Amino acid sequence: MEPISVVTGAIEIGKKLYELGKSVKEYEIKHQLEQIGDKVRELKQSASELEDENRALREKLRFKSDAYEFRHPFWYEKTHPEQPLCPKCFASNIAAPMGEQGQNCSIHYRHCLVCSHSVQVAMREPQRQPGPSGRFTWG
Repeated sequence: MEPISVVTGAIEIGKKLYELGKSVKEYEIKHQLEQIGDKVRELKQSASELEDENRALREKLRFKSDAYEFRHPFWYEKTHPEQPLCPKCFASNIAAPMGEQGQNCSIHYRHCLVCSHSVQVAMREPQRQPGPSGRFTWG
């Protein structure tokens, strides 16, 4: 049974127990119905927590699957091979896209659109420097 249907079923059972409890006059039976209702609420809460934990584990596992490939210096989702993902975010199990080269940063870098981490993707051209004779040379 799916977790959603378990929670939905628990809600329905809780409603029926409440309605039944309203019509019962005998104290002992009413008390037992309240205890059952409390247990159903606990089980519903537990099912909800397990569903959240399951979702988090599935998300974590997604980053360990073969849905991604590494091409230096970025990870790429195989379904979107042209969109590099931020290596810093990827290490935290977040598939965050990198901006275009030079977008909000130097032309030699790409900038993460989520965490603002920058990664160098192109080498800088050497700068001309004056040599011993005072002439400019490539350094």
